[in-house]
This record gives sequence, structure tokens and C-alpha cells, in this order.
Amino acid sequence: NPALGIKVQVPDVEQSVLTNEEVKLFLKAAKVTDHRFYPIWLMALMTGMRSGELFALNWSDIDLEAKLISVSKQWTNKVGFAPTKTRRARVVPISDELLLFLKEQKLKSCTDNVLPRHKEWENGEQALVTREFCQAIGISEVKFHDLRATFITNLLSRGVPLAVVMSIVGHTQIKTTNVY
Repeated sequence: NPALGIKVQVPDVEQSVLTNEEVKLFLKAAKVTDHRFYPIWLMALMTGMRSGELFALNWSDIDLEAKLISVSKQWTNKVGFAPTKTRRARVVPISDELLLFLKEQKLKSCTDNVLPRHKEWENGEQALVTREFCQAIGISEVKFHDLRATFITNLLSRGVPLAVVMSIVGHTQIKTTNVY
């Protein structure tokens, strides 16, 4: 093995989160300006779902009466549709606020896709769009995946048990959730 004995230092991924005030400002500004990513950002902040899971989300995955979202697949621009990152299905609860949004979204929808599929999203440029919007409205510049970190941090700060948060966001190891 030519790499025997070589150690590589991999830096920790920098996670940023929005404060509760920044989340309110972010969503309000996106809604008022009718930003094309508003529905996607709202879903990310209210479910903690990964970008590819949101992209793959169909109406058949959502039970509005039971207030649950079944997450069993994701989409990537490399392989298309596939199982989730952990290859495990999970269920994400729907809050009352999210329920209202989803009902409105369903009325507007003409496809089985819950969210609009923008070219930047298909090309993996959602982080850039998110960061540029944050910069434009003067809040902490976060990447798209940081919306998931914001959701997780908010759940934990509200006292939701670690095991419940792990289940909702699909972490398989406690050390992953403990980072938050």
C-alpha cells in the first residue's frame, strides 16, 4: 500500500446557524420579494430535511391529515433519485404553520413535486443562492445545508430530546447530532 502510514488531516466542516430573529427576517424577506427559493427555504427550516430529500419530495410522501412527511429518497445531480443518505426511511412531523403552507402549496401545484425545481437547485447551486440572499438582506451568510443545522439547533435549544431530534433528521449516530 503506497499510502501506508500517511495521515490526512481533514478539517471540521464549518456549520453556521441563523438566530431566531434572522430566520424570521430571512423568511419574511423571501416571502415579500417572492423569491423563487422561498418555498424551498421554508421547508428546509421547518423540517430539517436535506436538500436532495426536499428535491425528491412528492405529494404522495405527505400525509396532511396525520401531519407527517415520509422521507425515503433523495435526488443528486450525479445519480438522480436514490435512497436517503443513510439508506433509512424516516418520518418528519408537520407543524401547524407548515401545514398551512403545504395546503396552500398543494392548491398551487400542478405536478406531483411538492417544491419547484429550479435550475440552480438541479445544478447544486442552492448554497450560492442562499448565501447571496443572506448577504443582500444583511444577515449571517449561511449555506443551504446550514438551514438544516439551524433547524436541529432550534429543536435542541427548545429541549427536544436528542433521540427525537436524531430520528426526525435521520442521523444514525449520536455524535453527529451532538455537534449541534
